[in-house]
Amino acid sequence: MSSNISITRICEHCSKEFTAKTTVTRFCGDECAKRNYKFRRKNAKQQKMQGKIEVSNKQTQAVRDISKNQVWDKEFLTVNDAALVLGCSGKAIHLMITAGRLKAINLGVRKTRVLRSEIQRLFELPALAVKPVPKVTLEEEPLTKDNCYTVEYITSSLGVTRDSVYSMVNRKKIPKFQEGKEIYVSKKHIDRAYRLMRGGEK
Repeated sequence: MSSNISITRICEHCSKEFTAKTTVTRFCGDECAKRNYKFRRKNAKQQKMQGKIEVSNKQTQAVRDISKNQVWDKEFLTVNDAALVLGCSGKAIHLMITAGRLKAINLGVRKTRVLRSEIQRLFELPALAVKPVPKVTLEEEPLTKDNCYTVEYITSSLGVTRDSVYSMVNRKKIPKFQEGKEIYVSKKHIDRAYRLMRGGEK
């Protein structure tokens, strides 16, 4: 028996409105139904593949962790063992040995051995530790005409252009103030900025 019911619905694939004859119709036609099926099937395959990749990655990492733990249980490490533990290349280990930063013994061709305790000692050497670079800051003081240069004075005494002075002041964020038409710039900041610039040119 045919139905005379007409219901306005939105296609789940193309999002267009259409007239349906049942309350459970999902697509506006066979074409959208087929395309949606292919889309869902492709999406399901991708999710399944992604799941397999994640499982594989976890298994790989588990093997790496086991290998690293097994290596760390050794008293004498090969170059590859040391590289695995430190997370670097074998070449880096050889360079450290050559530079004397890592003690090792050579028992023959491709038979370099490193004591596990020497790997631990690396983290106790202050010379290899990463040290924060101290930031040089200049104490700020109220700007006055006595502790500032005028832009005109800077250009005449240093032999530079006004544009280069303004560029330096803006780039280095050098303190300045204006009085009338004259611009005054901090002496100590200007002295330090141009001294460093000249030192870099030598």
